[in-house]
Amino acid sequence: MEDYSIERLLKYRFISNVRISPNGDEIACIATKSYREYKKKNPESTLFIFKKNMEIKRKIDGHGIKSFEYASSGRSLYVCGNNIIVLDNNGMDISLNFPGEIDTAKWYDDSRIIFTAKEKKVNGEDDAYFFEESDSFNSLYIIDMNSGIKKITEKLNIWEFSVDGKNIYAIASECPQESCWYASKVYKIGIDRDIKIIYDPEYRQIGKIRAFNDNAAFLESVMSDRGVVSGDIILISGNKTKNLTEDSDSSYSHIEFFNNNIYAMENHMSEFRIKNIDTGSILWRGTGIVYPVVSPEFSISLNKIALVFSDTENPGELLFINGDEIIKSEINKELRNSPKYANELIEWDSNGMRIYGFLRSLGPEKPLIVYIHGGPTSFSYPAMIDRTTMYLDNGYSVFLPNYRGSIGLGRKYAESNLGDLGGNDFEDIINGINFLKSTGKIKTDRIYITGGSYGGYMSALAVAKSNIFRASVSLYGISDWVSFHGTSNLHLWDQIHMHEDPYKFNKYDKFSVIRMNSDIKTPILLMHGIEDPYVPYGQYLEFYRYLKDKNKKVRLLLFPREGHGFGEKMHMIQQYRETLKFFDENI
Repeated sequence: MEDYSIERLLKYRFISNVRISPNGDEIACIATKSYREYKKKNPESTLFIFKKNMEIKRKIDGHGIKSFEYASSGRSLYVCGNNIIVLDNNGMDISLNFPGEIDTAKWYDDSRIIFTAKEKKVNGEDDAYFFEESDSFNSLYIIDMNSGIKKITEKLNIWEFSVDGKNIYAIASECPQESCWYASKVYKIGIDRDIKIIYDPEYRQIGKIRAFNDNAAFLESVMSDRGVVSGDIILISGNKTKNLTEDSDSSYSHIEFFNNNIYAMENHMSEFRIKNIDTGSILWRGTGIVYPVVSPEFSISLNKIALVFSDTENPGELLFINGDEIIKSEINKELRNSPKYANELIEWDSNGMRIYGFLRSLGPEKPLIVYIHGGPTSFSYPAMIDRTTMYLDNGYSVFLPNYRGSIGLGRKYAESNLGDLGGNDFEDIINGINFLKSTGKIKTDRIYITGGSYGGYMSALAVAKSNIFRASVSLYGISDWVSFHGTSNLHLWDQIHMHEDPYKFNKYDKFSVIRMNSDIKTPILLMHGIEDPYVPYGQYLEFYRYLKDKNKKVRLLLFPREGHGFGEKMHMIQQYRETLKFFDENI
């Protein structure tokens, strides 16, 4: 059995965009490397088209392959850069070019394609521009194979869309900036440019829209990141709107219409189920993670199901489920013969709420890393390979708390930290550690903390609000909520989650680490990408200077060419090596 190393873990390929052909005889997916090469914009991807016995029918390699779709006739297409490629079973593929970056493409019928794209800017990258006044809209277009391209929308930013055979249902906003996603509405759009708003979620966010026979269903909740989508299922049928999963203790992350029924991906504390919402019947279930992690999905056709799944015994693979028969891909077979670490579901009470998380223990006496997921409306999960696997392989146990505000216990739980970021959700983590101590699951004082994004904020907050951690490694997090609001491209996000006007300064000051005036004793390592638009790296410049001026133990590692998270291979390797080195030094 081979041990894990960061180099070996980087062989893992993330599988997404799973689609079953209309006749059920093919399954397609896109497998993407877990890293980018030096100075590359996109990681290398492979489009696989399998026969129903999982024999490879076709394999296409490239950078930035996305948005694979079948037409009802069985024809297929995918997007790569500014090209839509229509696949032909005889090898006579058609490449349709557009002068701009194409986001998503779907079939309208067998000869017409709907797609979203941003037109290429006329001015060069080095020219002066007025901030937020010259940003491009992601517009809708229709392309007829015979007559060319026609633009459908103007001054409307399309984030997602679905086609019901006649109309287009879109999640869109009237401004194109990233923060505008947090103020999106549902639009019904005809190809004749008849456009009307049919649903306004007010302060909540919406995603994963699906349309069928003049019905539209989508997910609604307070969400943290575009693309990290989970919530309740909202159905619009004619003039009626209904929440199909109100007060559920499960979170929902994907919807499909099939045979006039609605099927959904349901997550209850990382037990995933594919459920017929109309009948309540369960078609499949498994405890682990369905990929993509940020927004699990599945495909269904002729009562056959395809999805990508991993548990603590198996790496992520494409599953093709036909009744009792399950056929599995071998995309990540190279990592199957790797260590398997135990995983335990942990539940504890914290300030009036039941909280859950996972413990991957190597023994009570082993040093413990507390890993805090980002979001906050995201979650940690049990899987063979995740962001903490390398820590286990280096002798650390790992605790993964899903504090209030996380996914997995329904919309009410996911929204339970609104207006209290860094308050009770942080106490949930401390109370979870105390629970592990009181039950004898950990018997060590060597406790460390790390996380990225909101997890980076929490691991920075930890050094100001607690002295129980030997060291903290904080990645691309927030230190000052006021300056974050002014410099981030997500300025609507913090207002929704703080539930307050930032210029009242009350909560924004209260929950900012650099404004707490704490006697910080914990050594902290900060890491950030210098091209991060979500959490600008100035957040850690401020925090670093604050700690340095107070003669505290701090280091700041900055990564060029990185945004919100690290993707270049050597940067990912350095991130893990420096983290382990920092923890090892602070025993």
